[in-house]
Amino acid sequence: MTCRFYATVWLVSLLSILPLQTGCSVDRLPVDEVDNQSPTDGPRPGDMSIPPPVCKGRFCDVPKCPPGTTTEVVGKLYAGNGKDPIPGAAVFVPVDNLPEFPPGLGCDLCNDTPPAVTQAITNFDGSFRLKGTPAGKFPLVARLGRFQRVVAMESVACVENTVPADPGTGSGIVRLPKKNRELSPQDYIPRIAVVSGDYDQIECVLKRIGIDELDMYNGRAVGSRNPPAIAELGALLADETKLLSYNIVVVNCTDNQYQGLLATPQVKKNLEKFVRSGGRLYVTDWAYDVIEQVPEFAPYLCFEPQSLPGPAMCLAAPEKPTAADSRNYYGGQYRVLDKEMVKWLEQMPGVINRNGQVAVDYSFVVVSKASDDPKTQTKVWVDGPASSYGNRPQTVTFDYNSCGRVHFSTYNTEPDGVVSEGSRWPSSCKSNFSPQERLLEYLFFNIASCVQGPG
Repeated sequence: MTCRFYATVWLVSLLSILPLQTGCSVDRLPVDEVDNQSPTDGPRPGDMSIPPPVCKGRFCDVPKCPPGTTTEVVGKLYAGNGKDPIPGAAVFVPVDNLPEFPPGLGCDLCNDTPPAVTQAITNFDGSFRLKGTPAGKFPLVARLGRFQRVVAMESVACVENTVPADPGTGSGIVRLPKKNRELSPQDYIPRIAVVSGDYDQIECVLKRIGIDELDMYNGRAVGSRNPPAIAELGALLADETKLLSYNIVVVNCTDNQYQGLLATPQVKKNLEKFVRSGGRLYVTDWAYDVIEQVPEFAPYLCFEPQSLPGPAMCLAAPEKPTAADSRNYYGGQYRVLDKEMVKWLEQMPGVINRNGQVAVDYSFVVVSKASDDPKTQTKVWVDGPASSYGNRPQTVTFDYNSCGRVHFSTYNTEPDGVVSEGSRWPSSCKSNFSPQERLLEYLFFNIASCVQGPG
């Protein structure tokens, strides 16, 4: 189809503030059809020529389709295991060459994706539909925070095209990479550090999700080598440069081996700077001190003190280490409060009941309340009975400095308590997810996702 433009002075002014049209060719009218003006005549008073609009990058490859049709790409995005859908990821076609991720930490804001010809956000089942895509060959990018998969796409003009399936998946399914540069040179995963624990092993959940690259640090008794670690926890938390080289730090529920480390001013400073700079901190149960002992984090989440009665542990400076009430384990039917999370869990057989509840066991730390102050607001994902305290938050997340994110869950991956030596990562993790591990899986991808900027 040909686009023709007729200009007057007022129309030129209007067009100067409108976006350029793309996807069609632009023909200028023959000169002798414009008031019979000769090519040799000079411009008449009040006349102004309009240069044809110029398309940019892959906008030039978007075909002009018949009315009611468009060039589309449909598919689904799954985790690295090729089985579990990924919601909330951005899928887009970049206008130009895809830039590399900046090294080190960054805020990874939701509006930081490169200029795109078209984009969409994956649904709870991982599905996506892109309209107005180029025809021919182009890169299709799926991104969740620092997870990125780049698919070599080839589409036919003006019809629906299905994304080519990745190895080990089904028709129209692509998956996040298990490791950097796995399926294409620009496939990436975030740099992840996991601190081992006595009563929890999120690393096994990550393995079942399909993540093959992570660094283990020892958070058990000093010198413990199961699971094998590259260094002690102190080598990570006390070294600002090393800590800030990771995108996500997971701290498993463990005993009290590193409480002295958390009392060190430099460690508290490093943790705050890590999250302020865009780091994601994922903490479970008895590791709560990693949050509560940092003065800047303490107001977001209040814990019940062991010595009752007493004020909730968030109203002033951090309490002493191990001061939260965590003496007796509890559990029950926990209610999932987020509607999109409910829809995602309903895809997993036997995880969530009709009342939106998940059976959870082996929580210890009791959360008093999540902050509802607009300056320190915390999102509660899951709540449920906490022993004699009644209904309390069990899973919470907060964004910090409009850049980083912190997550806390009262429950572990191990509903039976202590992790046996024979069932530790990487060789002896269980092959199936427990219901509470499904909660932790969903929330791991949430903490990895982009952060909404200020305003």
